[in-house]
Amino acid sequence: MNWAGIKTKVRLFFKDLQIINSNKATALLEFEVLELRNIFALLMLGSFVGMPAPPVHITLQLLPIMDKEVQVMLRRINVAHDALAEVVSTLGEP
Repeated sequence: MNWAGIKTKVRLFFKDLQIINSNKATALLEFEVLELRNIFALLMLGSFVGMPAPPVHITLQLLPIMDKEVQVMLRRINVAHDALAEVVSTLGEP
């Protein structure tokens, strides 16, 4: 094998490595967005879990546009018993 072939294979290897890292970063960013939506929903509807909440009129005005946040919060309730496993799953497999 000549130097041009080796150089091409090394370049392809690093290109694949870059694609893998960008996919992992995207997955981690999506997980963080879901967590932020969950935190926002808990802040707005905190009175249901015993946290101080904003005034009711603000919550009622934001409720129609909080559809995704409420769905995320309800999904989090379903996995609340194993939240550590969900966080660890974002790290990927060894």
